[in-house]
Amino acid sequence: MTYRLTDLAAGELAGRREELIALCAQAFCGAPWHEPPAGALRTVDRLLTRAAEKPDFRCVGALDADDALDGFAAGWTGTFLSGEGQAPAFELAELVVAPDRQGLGIGRALHDALLTREPYRPALLMTLDVPELTGRYERWGWTAADRRRPEGEQHDFVVMRHA
Repeated sequence: MTYRLTDLAAGELAGRREELIALCAQAFCGAPWHEPPAGALRTVDRLLTRAAEKPDFRCVGALDADDALDGFAAGWTGTFLSGEGQAPAFELAELVVAPDRQGLGIGRALHDALLTREPYRPALLMTLDVPELTGRYERWGWTAADRRRPEGEQHDFVVMRHA
């Protein structure tokens, strides 16, 4: 199976809303996230809302031969993860690959394509504090910078930094 990487503008993502919801539901319902399907809807709506208001929003998609979305990586510059009063950093907000397409290098390709297009350094991300995820990001050059339990969350998260 082949795929191609392409930049996706916020408007293009909005046009793929239902496809994004289905993709996120597949990816986040299993381990390690175990999110209910409604979580995918919240994730996509948050992404599309934030994408619409961020002038530097960036998204890279992996499309299959039929132009279906196999995965995407998205982010923007902000201070949510670095903290108010701190220098802005590029925040990798989402990296999602369809479960049946995982293990083919798509996630790494999306990650690298998004970060090479971004001039801001450092880059930050926040993910569940579980070895399956933190270990992957560490192999990709990230280091743990902070640990948090956001309000209303039942899980611990780690903020990771990529110089």
